[in-house]
Amino acid sequence: MTLLRSTARTMLASYFVVSGLKAVRDPDSLVPAAEPLVDGVVPTVQRFAPEQVASLVPTDAKTWVRINGALELVGGIALATGKGRRLGAALLALSLVPTTIGKYPFWSRSDPAERAADRDHFLKNVSLLGGVLIASRDTEGKPSLGYRAHKGGQALAKNTNAIAADTKKAGRKVAKETRELTDSALAEGALLVGALVGTTGKNRKKIKKQIAAAKKTATRQAADARQAATKAAKQAQRDAGKFAKHTGRDAGKQLEAAKKEAAKQIAAAKKSAQKFTENIELGEN
Repeated sequence: MTLLRSTARTMLASYFVVSGLKAVRDPDSLVPAAEPLVDGVVPTVQRFAPEQVASLVPTDAKTWVRINGALELVGGIALATGKGRRLGAALLALSLVPTTIGKYPFWSRSDPAERAADRDHFLKNVSLLGGVLIASRDTEGKPSLGYRAHKGGQALAKNTNAIAADTKKAGRKVAKETRELTDSALAEGALLVGALVGTTGKNRKKIKKQIAAAKKTATRQAADARQAATKAAKQAQRDAGKFAKHTGRDAGKQLEAAKKEAAKQIAAAKKSAQKFTENIELGEN
């Protein structure tokens, strides 16, 4: 298929390379056919274009013939070699429009033979225009940029939802563990403080040991909560890292959002653990 495409592109480009080279080297022979089109189009362009642009528009047909020939030459070489073939085909399509209208205006011919000949050449150029338009859209079996952008957007949306769901799930888990930790801390603190106030000096040492054990348990629970949040954040980071190979900056934004959410949950766990410690300290006093 690649050999067939290369051969077909070269065959299609051959006409434009020869025609473009002729127009660049010998524009005088084409000026008479180009003058009516140039005289009709250039004044209109200069009238509606900005002043800075209008001053740069050539007014002589010879210059336009050479410009059009250069487009054909560059586009034909690009199409034949395959280097920038789609852009080259687009340039050829652009050059064909004025060439066809200027050289073969069969509708203005009064002689039947000339009208028929120009009509045939006009239709030939229309066929060439169709061929180069197809070539300008040929991706050689690969997905087009538009298709890849569409699929990439769908994948990004899917991955974003997955990261958001994982982070939200981890946040709910940390919040639940933090609430349980706080409730347990308050309950145990109240019981231990009450026991400490109401007991005799004989049992104070035992109660203080219980307070120390409760503090240790609370610290461990807080560490577990922080570890759960950190684990969720790392998982989100790994998921975003894999997806970043395909989506770049968009995946990076999602990763940052996941990190911020996990950091909030970790901060909440730390705050709850600190509150528990303060309650225990009040109980000891």
